[in-house]
Amino acid sequence: MAYCPNCGTEYETTPMRCNCGYLFSPGVSPVQPAPEPGMFDFTGDGATLLVLYLKLIFFSIFTFGIYSFWGRVAIRQYLWSQIRLAGQPFGFHGTGKEMFLGWLKLMGIVILFYGSVAVWLSTLGEIGPTVVVGFMVILGLALLAPLALHGAIRYRWSRTSWQGRRFAYQGDFWKLTTIVWTGLFLTAISLTLYLPFFITNLRKYVVENTWFGGQQFEFHGEGKDLLWPYVKMLLLFFPTLTLYRFWYEAKLGNFSWQNTKFAGVPFRSTLSGDGLLILTFTNLLLTFFTLGIGLPWAVCRQLRYLTENLQLEQLPRVQLVAQAATAGSAFGDTLGEALGTDAGIDAGFGL
Repeated sequence: MAYCPNCGTEYETTPMRCNCGYLFSPGVSPVQPAPEPGMFDFTGDGATLLVLYLKLIFFSIFTFGIYSFWGRVAIRQYLWSQIRLAGQPFGFHGTGKEMFLGWLKLMGIVILFYGSVAVWLSTLGEIGPTVVVGFMVILGLALLAPLALHGAIRYRWSRTSWQGRRFAYQGDFWKLTTIVWTGLFLTAISLTLYLPFFITNLRKYVVENTWFGGQQFEFHGEGKDLLWPYVKMLLLFFPTLTLYRFWYEAKLGNFSWQNTKFAGVPFRSTLSGDGLLILTFTNLLLTFFTLGIGLPWAVCRQLRYLTENLQLEQLPRVQLVAQAATAGSAFGDTLGEALGTDAGIDAGFGL
């Protein structure tokens, strides 16, 4: 057995060149020394991203918004490609056509929904508005939110690759929905104190149903470890003029990553409250005083900070095992953006 010291890929016999491009030296020992920590980094620049944003805006105006789907995909492809692990970039393989078809499906549901609302308003009379509003709230919380989350994560992981191999999310929609339903109910009746347990249970399910190269991610966090930091954040929220939330967000991010493992190797996260506070306010100033032109630089600064504070304790041995393909649809991704449940650039892993 041999594995690449650069990316951790394991081979039955020593090849001349790894998939990541690493050249094995002649006469190299079949078993390589332990690899270095797997460092993440971001190499994007604001100028390139600004061009993509301007192109998105310009062509969307002259195509009545149709180009926006292709423009957003181009931005994702650029951002994904600038995030690297051990010097090797990630890839995004979604298409504008997929996004456009997902939007058409969403519009069809919206038209059907509001058509039904019009019928109810005309048949229920004076009590119609109350019934409709109540139904919309229940429907949004009970079905649309988990559908958006499940669909967005499934789609983005199925379109994300590293070293030519794609990730896969194999979670079940109804199991995820049960976690969301239960979490929302218990959070409401506990005056939000159940929220740390809800967040932990949801992340555990998503992480443990995520695969790469035929290997499953692991999550070992427990909600009780987040309870006191959350209560502390509630107690200090107003006395600190809401600023303590940055320290809680750092704690939450570190907790989420440090309890995540891949192939037995844990992640290490070193986010800090003061770092997030300074980053957020400087990005706001950068965007505000440039009338929005500085937004691409703010995005790059945020991704650079997050990746610089994230690493694998060592590069895991990635086994070349075939895994079942998951054909995610862009509908859930589009619905997630519409409802504000966007899964993030890492498809739900916190970036």
